[in-house]
Amino acid sequence: MKKYIILLISIVFLLTLYGCTPATITVDESNKKEIICLKKGAILEIILGTNPSTGYEWSIVNIDSTKLKIVSESYIANQVNRDVVGSGGDKIYLLKTISKGNTAIELIYFRSFEKEIPPKKKFHINLNIR
Repeated sequence: MKKYIILLISIVFLLTLYGCTPATITVDESNKKEIICLKKGAILEIILGTNPSTGYEWSIVNIDSTKLKIVSESYIANQVNRDVVGSGGDKIYLLKTISKGNTAIELIYFRSFEKEIPPKKKFHINLNIR
């Protein structure tokens, strides 16, 4: 009986230890306002739909640089017929967790030349870095 209790405690401990996500996790607009659990050193990939031909762009407006480092930022256009003009795609941010703790990241989808108009969209997630 004592062996089973020790085994059960060991399993619970291991599940708690490994309860965070793998080394890379991908999130998109369906994950907004969620709490994402990551290990220190993990990569967070944020994929957000965009259409730069409309003048709209995604921009990070809130990031804790003591907890997250921007590794890269890219755009991948949708595969469409060559004759299609103004097709959209995905904006992709890769962020690396660099220290433990709770933090959040916020992005806005806006037109930089429209100073008085609020963003069309916002993306916000909370992070628990272990």
